[in-house]
Amino acid sequence: MFTLEIHNRTQSRIPKSLFTKLLPRAQRYLVRERRIPSRKNYHLELSFVGTQTMEHLNAIYHYKNHSTDVISLSYFSPTMKDFFVGEIFICLPFARQQAKKIGQPFFEELRFLFMHGLLHCFGYDHKKPREEAHMKQLTYRILGRV
Repeated sequence: MFTLEIHNRTQSRIPKSLFTKLLPRAQRYLVRERRIPSRKNYHLELSFVGTQTMEHLNAIYHYKNHSTDVISLSYFSPTMKDFFVGEIFICLPFARQQAKKIGQPFFEELRFLFMHGLLHCFGYDHKKPREEAHMKQLTYRILGRV
């Protein structure tokens, strides 16, 4: 079972249900992919931040001096005893601009970024084209877009 704690550090109102509804489906796919056992509990934190905070986080964790859409901090290990899996930070202004640029509704972009971040927390990456294709495909499946 997944639990999600949300911290909104912005003035925007974001419904929690956008993300909590995805968690059971994400868990089923992660079990199917043999990333996690089916009977464990996992806790995630999701924070919505502004551009300045995201620039700061990106500088600290990725040594880049600009904002980005999503940053995940993973604490996951298959043998972990603590169930705190990771933190996901989404930059709302960046997500808004990105959604507008690609013609996607804002809330759909947030769901995509959340799922992208969640998969990173469980060890998925996109450094190689094959990894990127698999991660994107899995993200779309969980979101119900395939």
